[in-house]
Amino acid sequence: MGLKGKLGILVLGCAVAVIALLIFTQKEPYSTETVMDSVWDKYDVQSTMIGEESGDGKSISTLWVEVYNEDDIPKVKNYLEKNLSQDDLEYYKIDVSRYEPEEETS
Repeated sequence: MGLKGKLGILVLGCAVAVIALLIFTQKEPYSTETVMDSVWDKYDVQSTMIGEESGDGKSISTLWVEVYNEDDIPKVKNYLEKNLSQDDLEYYKIDVSRYEPEEETS
């Protein structure tokens, strides 16, 4: 193989390496917040929150999602279970419920 062939292979190899590096670095890093934010893009959500609730003197880390449509509850819960890390699933309780607007009192 001549010098031009070797140079061509070298340039092609470098181009492939640069493209692979760009694709790898463009991937959004995982975070619980990113997954919770992505719920807004997929479902008709009223609110999401990451926090803690107290029960029986214990503090339980919880992911809350309120949806407008009751039919979305199992879909959202399934989506979160598939997209959250195993560590998050062990750490957080998932609470998906239907949004119930408060009635105004006069």
